Amino acid sequence: MKRWLFALIILAGAYAVLSGEFLIEGKGRMFALIRESFSSEGEADYLREKNQELEIELLNLKKGNSSIGALGGIEAKVFSAYPFSDRSELIVGAGSENGVKNGDAVIYGNILVGKVREAGKRTSVVQTVFDPEFEIPVRIGETETDALYVGGMNPKLNMIDSAEAPKCGELVVCASSDLPYGLGMGRTLEISEGLLKEASIEPLLEIKKIRNVIIVAR
Repeated sequence: MKRWLFALIILAGAYAVLSGEFLIEGKGRMFALIRESFSSEGEADYLREKNQELEIELLNLKKGNSSIGALGGIEAKVFSAYPFSDRSELIVGAGSENGVKNGDAVIYGNILVGKVREAGKRTSVVQTVFDPEFEIPVRIGETETDALYVGGMNPKLNMIDSAEAPKCGELVVCASSDLPYGLGMGRTLEISEGLLKEASIEPLLEIKKIRNVIIVAR
């Protein structure tokens, strides 16, 4: 069946079964779904996100960490900083009144966005993984090679354990004791040779596209 015809059938069904305020809400959701289904870019982004989540979950399961797929937390909306956006910091719509504390992890799916730097009463400031001062221990791929993640405009891995040789394209996950273990950080790119190996890292998310996050107590 053609996608446009399928979409029209769903929309007609929604109009038939919904009424009053539910009709308005239902129409809005239905139009959003149809708009997304016709957007090849949106479709590609969605599939890429889901694929990344599954890869991270699979890597964790292989290494005996089954808790990554069951993280609860506090949902929060991300406030806009447009046009003065700064990738190193976010303001989110949850604070101490909601149980948020300094140091809590902030995640998107099972990817680490950052951690709460300052929990206000109703809003909080989040230090993102792109902040140059954001540094945490991580592990690389199935070999679980130790390294130090350093944020910035172009995040990198320092002090890679020279006993193992990570490859390009391997997943990098959080291994910090004060954050949930196994959260996705990025993928290895160019890896330097020599005793003290370093690597550039490709992030798994784009801060400007994030609209909602989950805050997880440490």
